[in-house]
Amino acid sequence: MKDLIAIFKAETEEHLIKLDNGLVELEKQPDDTELISRLNREVHTLKGAARVFGFHEIQDIAHRIEDVFEAITHKRVTFSSLMAETIFKGIDAIRIILEKIVQGKEVDTDVSGLCMDFEACMAGKQDMETLREHQGGKAQGECAYAMTQGGDPSPSVQQDEYIRVPLSRVDKVLYLVGEIVINKMKSSAKIAQAKRLSKLSKEVQKSISGLSEAIKKERSPQKGEVMKWLGQCDAQMEKLREHILKLYDHVSAEAFHLDPVIDELQMKIKEIKMLPLSTIFEGFPRMVRDIASHQGKKINLVISGAETELDKKVLEGMKTSLIHILRNCIDHGIEEPEIRLSLGKPRDGTIKVSAFHEGDNVVIKVEDDGRGIDVDQIKQTALKKRLVSSDDLKGMTEREVLNIVFMDGYSTSPIVTDVSGRGIGLNIVMRDITKLKGRVMLETQKNRETKFTLVLPLTIAIIQVLLVKVQGTLFALPMHSITESVKVNREDVSTIEGRMAFPLREQILPLVRLDTVLGLPPAREEEKKVNQTMLVVMVASLNRRIGFIVDEIVGDEEVFIKSLGKHLGKVKNVSGAIILATGEVAVVLDIEDLMAHSALGLQPVAEKRHAPKVKRKEKRILVVEDAFSTRELEKSILESHGYLVDTAVDGLDALDRLTAHQYDLIVSDLEMPRMDGFELCRTLKKNEGFKDIPFVMLTALQKEEDKRHGMEVGAAAYIVKSAFEQTNLLDTIERLVG
Repeated sequence: MKDLIAIFKAETEEHLIKLDNGLVELEKQPDDTELISRLNREVHTLKGAARVFGFHEIQDIAHRIEDVFEAITHKRVTFSSLMAETIFKGIDAIRIILEKIVQGKEVDTDVSGLCMDFEACMAGKQDMETLREHQGGKAQGECAYAMTQGGDPSPSVQQDEYIRVPLSRVDKVLYLVGEIVINKMKSSAKIAQAKRLSKLSKEVQKSISGLSEAIKKERSPQKGEVMKWLGQCDAQMEKLREHILKLYDHVSAEAFHLDPVIDELQMKIKEIKMLPLSTIFEGFPRMVRDIASHQGKKINLVISGAETELDKKVLEGMKTSLIHILRNCIDHGIEEPEIRLSLGKPRDGTIKVSAFHEGDNVVIKVEDDGRGIDVDQIKQTALKKRLVSSDDLKGMTEREVLNIVFMDGYSTSPIVTDVSGRGIGLNIVMRDITKLKGRVMLETQKNRETKFTLVLPLTIAIIQVLLVKVQGTLFALPMHSITESVKVNREDVSTIEGRMAFPLREQILPLVRLDTVLGLPPAREEEKKVNQTMLVVMVASLNRRIGFIVDEIVGDEEVFIKSLGKHLGKVKNVSGAIILATGEVAVVLDIEDLMAHSALGLQPVAEKRHAPKVKRKEKRILVVEDAFSTRELEKSILESHGYLVDTAVDGLDALDRLTAHQYDLIVSDLEMPRMDGFELCRTLKKNEGFKDIPFVMLTALQKEEDKRHGMEVGAAAYIVKSAFEQTNLLDTIERLVG
């Protein structure tokens, strides 16, 4: 039954995605009868499958959706955005029920109210505003984006994952396995031949032993007897040599024919794990439509190259980043209709998502025709948040300045919702894509466009590495991050503020000893000075470049990387391990970790012990909330993560607390008696002693005017409770005060 439910889930998700995308198209072409008929068939098939499994809640919802399509087909009602909203609500409810079924939880969803919505919708008894009030803002809740969130991140029951594979691929793999079985049989014959050789060699040894004994017994051995033994030895050795040569020829020939078979088998097995990008692209039209609709925008989403295939692990790893980029395009890129018209642009914005193969990589581009990114604003934000110094900024190219948006801590959006993300900016994109051994590029033109380009490897299991030796130990460095390797004369290495650096093509680049970063015992000074040159491997990430000093460069190889296993988890500076042809195991180093752990790439020349880290000062937070249960929950969450927490029941109580204690941050509800959160924030920002304390609004109010009001009175972040998770709040606090 477990396997059958997994199949039902996969088929149901396909039906729901087709319904999502079809409804988005139907809103643009409400008179397309063929499209309506196709959607009706999808929901009819879904209803039938639910009936067979006995999932009555899904069956009832599907039946009501089918009624709507039937009514539209027979001209009893006219399709409208109201109907689309209601059907979307039904689709999201099916997703929630489906997740409960898969996790083995009790399905306690009451669908009667939803069924009444469908009937009222067809009878024309509801208007859009009434419907939205009844939905309770679901467009911004978990339902609207269930397809892009991957469901419950920690399901109570571990589920097997399934992928659909074309039969032709399986047949090809079976054929190749058959070829290997044949060669295995041939290898068995060679083993028997090797045994015969072993027996023959024993006979040779026996003959030689007999000769030795004869010489010992005969002080003056007869020439004929000796020659007889020597002749036997010579003949047997010749026979042995012929057999060995024949075995060598056979084994070599089989290896020659087996190598391409194994290579093709490896490629075909890789293909089995390949999935088309449509697997995740199909959920985008609905997501874009929902977010844009909520913000009063109209956006055309154009997708091309959805058939491009990628390894399933890479696909899953980049999904979150792609969604984050799309949300940024909608939220920050595409302007409001009135602004677009004033700029001479079409009222509706356009986002293009395209994908194609390029060598051993897949290139994905996301472009919008919105406001672009203001380079001057990036500079101001970077200086304000102390991400770079003014001197560094002066020497940066425009591309390097643009790359600042990927840095940790850079975020221009103070509103933290399920649309804007957690206020952590685009660094999450850079982090996830880099983990996948890929890279991200950003291009922009003010008031015209913004383009994100993701370059990802087809698979992360097989990579090209540079093998190096440090302190006699072999390590592997992924080639995708290496720009070059150079020999550096020791006399060219200069000391800048006590740290090593050297000039390379008009740039001063930092030097780091790889053994020191890895925590290996330092080489003796006399060993360091034996050679007048040092081998340096240059690596790059974003606008950072570092040279790692190694003892020897062994060569480059294409290797199959193996994980360290769940029992080890994440090991500092390590991304996996490889087994070489010699049987030797080499650790694959994590370039991003190495750069992070080399003190921004600058290492003191003298090996000095680092000063002990100063214990982080405990941060004190004031939680302002009138509801006792919510107040205690928030306090418990924050205290469990090491913060000191005081509480207040409303704005006036908070002001009293502030006169008695110093706080690093304030988390406040908005709707409270006596003094609400807006007034409290406004009051504090006008006070010289309190104006610099970050103020986080945590509220159920999710209207755009409330968010704008929060920003106007000086809030540092605005978190909507309907999308509230512990991580949202904790990430925001970490970003603001550490």
